[in-house]
Amino acid sequence: MDPRAYLTELGYSAEDINAMLSDEKQAKLISATAKTYGDAKAERAAAAAEKAETATFWEQKTQELQGSVNRLSAAEKRAATAEADAARVRAYNKSLADQGYDVPKEMYEGGPIATPEPPKYLTQAEVDQRLRSTAPDLVSLTALSNEYRSLFGEDYTAIEDDFKAAQQAGKPLRDFARVKYGFEAKKTEKAAAADQARIDKIVSEREEAFKKTWAETHGSNDGLRAPLPSRFDKLTKSSGFKEDSWKSPEGRAQNRADRLKKFENVTLQ
Repeated sequence: MDPRAYLTELGYSAEDINAMLSDEKQAKLISATAKTYGDAKAERAAAAAEKAETATFWEQKTQELQGSVNRLSAAEKRAATAEADAARVRAYNKSLADQGYDVPKEMYEGGPIATPEPPKYLTQAEVDQRLRSTAPDLVSLTALSNEYRSLFGEDYTAIEDDFKAAQQAGKPLRDFARVKYGFEAKKTEKAAAADQARIDKIVSEREEAFKKTWAETHGSNDGLRAPLPSRFDKLTKSSGFKEDSWKSPEGRAQNRADRLKKFENVTLQ
């Protein structure tokens, strides 16, 4: 998190922020604190998102269970209705037989019409138990997917193939994926890139500050600014130098040799 944004969020004014960040040591401490605060804030947001996703999952499963209960109740009602209709038919056939009509006995003395046994549905306790057993796996898969997206900037679409490969290797999917895609190396790479970006930003800010100070002092245009004295604006007399040595060829040769000695240890590129 940017230090200025962090201090602004804490309620400091722009003047106070500039004063605090002007101290290099204090600025480093504030930057580290802002980074920790930003990471914690992001983790809290990710945890809240996972919590909301888990709540949505449980709500869907509860609705599915309620639908199963409703279907079971409807099947029981249909069975009761069929039994009542069969009893009325048997009573009617018996009345016809009592009146002298030729009605087979099995049509009014037979047992109740066999109804198919309703399917056995899971109870609420059984559904809760199964959901509780799968919830840790769901949370683990969600965390793995989120971690992959945060490191590589894209969705984890190869999860089914990796799951099959992890089963063949006899390893948990999370451990298999972290090794396959080099999560730790990617984290190190991202941390190094973030640190380099931080250093580049500091260098850029200092360079801009130096250019601004230079421009305020000497002018922004090299061709129009006031000239500065050269470091070689004057000559100094060497010890033992004879002012009239240049008048003779021997003196000039000696002076040249003396000058060349000064460059004996200089390495030419």
